[in-house]
Amino acid sequence: MQLSRSLSILFYLLLAASVSTMAKADEPSPKYAEVLSALHSGKNVKVILDLNRCTTVDGGKPGPSVQGGLVIRAFRVTPRNGISFADAHQTVDSLGHPVTEYIRHSLSREGKLTVRASKVAAGATEAVNQGEFVCELPDGAKFVW
Repeated sequence: MQLSRSLSILFYLLLAASVSTMAKADEPSPKYAEVLSALHSGKNVKVILDLNRCTTVDGGKPGPSVQGGLVIRAFRVTPRNGISFADAHQTVDSLGHPVTEYIRHSLSREGKLTVRASKVAAGATEAVNQGEFVCELPDGAKFVW
């Protein structure tokens, strides 16, 4: 009888611990919450990237030696993609041909920033993928306001 009661207590303790862990897993990372709060407060939020400190999505290799940043002017928040924002700009490629570059960013609730870059050459109808990278905060990407 005593063993059965002890096992019941142990079972309930394990159940309570797993429910507590599941609740914490649903909570966003502190950095995600800080960025979201800054955006909702109307602060001038910037992201600064060092892609060499990020890794490629497909192979986990270091990204290129490229640094950059942008001011987040518009964003959306969804349960699946977290905080998403983008930049599109026209430029010329290394051969002097006009292109439009698109860079999409998604900050997951876990606090990792995914950066996807693509470009469309003038007159083309399809985008060319330039890479997809995952950046840990604050090494590969940091948010400032």
